[in-house]
Amino acid sequence: MIGVLSDTLDPFYNLALEEYLFRKIEDKDVFLLWRNRPSVVVGCYQNISQEVNLLQLKQKGVPVVRRMSGGGTVYHDLGNVNYSLMKKRNKILEYDDFLLPVIAALQKLGIKAEKNRCSDIAIGGKKISGSAQKVTGERVLHHGTLLYASDLSLLDEITTKNKSIHIQSKASPSAICKVCNISESWEGLGKEGCPFTEVPPIESFMEALMASMGAKPEALALTEAEKAEVERICREKYHSWEWIYGKTPHFSFEKEGIFRGEKIRISYQARKGRIEDFTIQSPYFSEEEVRALFQGQPFSLELFEEKFSDLAGRLKPQDSKEVREVLIGLAL
Repeated sequence: MIGVLSDTLDPFYNLALEEYLFRKIEDKDVFLLWRNRPSVVVGCYQNISQEVNLLQLKQKGVPVVRRMSGGGTVYHDLGNVNYSLMKKRNKILEYDDFLLPVIAALQKLGIKAEKNRCSDIAIGGKKISGSAQKVTGERVLHHGTLLYASDLSLLDEITTKNKSIHIQSKASPSAICKVCNISESWEGLGKEGCPFTEVPPIESFMEALMASMGAKPEALALTEAEKAEVERICREKYHSWEWIYGKTPHFSFEKEGIFRGEKIRISYQARKGRIEDFTIQSPYFSEEEVRALFQGQPFSLELFEEKFSDLAGRLKPQDSKEVREVLIGLAL
């Protein structure tokens, strides 16, 4: 098995690299380890607005990335390790063929990892890893997270507390579970078989996990042409609106609030990421005019910020900023 450690913390590039290696290397098993700077990664079939608060993420400087596998939304930071196991599929695709070797590798390091549900790894019933798969022809990509020393309070704030109840959709929802960090639950430190007497830096943990998986580390020596191809995938796919938002399953949205004693109600639908039937019921704006502003527009936080700034700018200066913020809050 080839072992690869990514040397970048860019979530968009790492997903592009993973996809490139998955499609390029067909005759060998690959075990890739990588970390991302703070980011939210959603499953291929999920609705971003249903999973996270886009305004909150912008304020925190946390980007949203869509991966090519299914499954739920996860928060990545530098205390989280991501693994990607790429292998040839058997005639019968068994999830345990990919999950159990990772559990065994963790157990060799003195970590009391256990299978939890069909695709999670836990310690003492608390989740440390979720995983998902992508199958293409005879190859299977199985990838997952490993919470090592993540900011669990921020993870909870971003991915658990901001689920929207205003969206109707058939998109795959994320499951909510109790979680913990490996570094805080590592009972086997200093015991027989464990290579560490105290909690090691995350880089040392990654190297030990690579060895425990039986992967032979190899320098990732991409040619200039191969690097250019990864950059192209990163730029044209993972950074693109078409992939991040255009893949969102059809959904409908409805939310109302009160501004200075007046009810404001916003509703709309989105198909393939584009807004349809946008309606605003408010004493401040013409319903027909607002509908025309949004019809067919590509869904994004930036769209709402731009259009609502234009609308609020028509009001009295002392009202415009407050109205803009209210409208953005009601549209997400």
